[in-house]
Amino acid sequence: MVSLGFDPLDALTYTLIFDTTPVAFGALGIPVTTLATITGLPVMKLSAMMGRQLPLLSLFLPLYALIFYAGFTAGFLECWPVALVAGLSFAVIQAIFANLVGPELPDLIAGLVSLIALIIFVQFWKPKYRPEYHALLVGTPSTRHDEENSQGMTSVSDTEKNNDVTHEENATSENAGDRQTLEIQKPNFKETLLAWSPWTIIVVVVIIWTFAKVNTYGRVLVQWPHLHQQVYLTLYGKRYDAIWTFEPLATGTAILVSAVPFCALVLWNGSHPKVFWMALKETGKQLFFPVLTVSFIMAFAYLYNYSGIAYTIGLTLSSVGRAFPFLSAWLGWFACFLSGSDTSANSLFGNLQVVAANQIGLSAILMAATNSSGAITSKMISPQNLTTGVSTIGLQGQEGKVLRRTIFHSVFMVCLVGAMACVQQYGIPGIIPP
Repeated sequence: MVSLGFDPLDALTYTLIFDTTPVAFGALGIPVTTLATITGLPVMKLSAMMGRQLPLLSLFLPLYALIFYAGFTAGFLECWPVALVAGLSFAVIQAIFANLVGPELPDLIAGLVSLIALIIFVQFWKPKYRPEYHALLVGTPSTRHDEENSQGMTSVSDTEKNNDVTHEENATSENAGDRQTLEIQKPNFKETLLAWSPWTIIVVVVIIWTFAKVNTYGRVLVQWPHLHQQVYLTLYGKRYDAIWTFEPLATGTAILVSAVPFCALVLWNGSHPKVFWMALKETGKQLFFPVLTVSFIMAFAYLYNYSGIAYTIGLTLSSVGRAFPFLSAWLGWFACFLSGSDTSANSLFGNLQVVAANQIGLSAILMAATNSSGAITSKMISPQNLTTGVSTIGLQGQEGKVLRRTIFHSVFMVCLVGAMACVQQYGIPGIIPP
């Protein structure tokens, strides 16, 4: 968005706003599978319930963002058709895959379908032209010329390389290079194919992985020594199972497998094998602390559950009675705000939601799903995400400005999720998977 000429603060604000409904099924459904593991609830029922909540937000999110960005006239009256196409295509596919396939693919397929639908739609319809919203490709400090020749040719001179991208200097100064327009050549078929190949390969591999149930191969259930059925749950009058499920071919392995054919394509395009080791090293640096953080949070979540803390807090919160569905969304919101992750929020408060729901006589499936749906609405105000966002676009130290822009949207959305949970629990209980 910054490269298209958007103000960096606007770009980050609306990126964070849109980084909501896709989060619950992100990382190929890891938040949902984690929630199922923590609570012991069926993963397909959780996926289906979330697939009956989040599409309602997905449907209106593009229009909502357009109104706040461009105003009622330009954003709503003039752009509602394109917003409807984007939201409806995403919401329908998200609902279908979440209910019929599982948590791995809803957002991946929905995003691709929505993008393709938009590309086709704007070939036949365009909003009224407004010069103040004219997209201008802007050079940024991170702009780099791709040194790999997509035609498989040998190296060329520096002059020839520079001709691939034309820099237009600012009219007021020959040396002004802060904002340069870039004339980009339309990619050929080979370049387009290579650019889309990672997503295409991932979709194909994960679909095969899901329908062939590859993740069940080699699965081992380990009863944890000195803990399995050693904790007695007085609340339910039964012993607490402590079973570790070892899945060497879980969904994450599908991503690793999908990288193999893509690496072959990159080599075929003329890249040097060393780029893989460089990418692996860079990925390791980026993910070291997130992996460490999630590992500690998961450990804390298990301690939280086996020590009885989750059950005690759940019993206390059950005193709110029929208002709990609304509170359920706020619990997820608070957990994600602290941890910065929907997966972590589900680990921390997922079981608590189930305990409270069982005590009040509410649907445990609905409350657990609402925990995840509520959690996604605080991603835009989580300190971890704000810090990552401002550092990405070079606005270090301006987290406060971004927070002031997103806090209203976060609170408004979590209230919508809470109200939706109340309606589903008391108004249309038939929508909840049995």
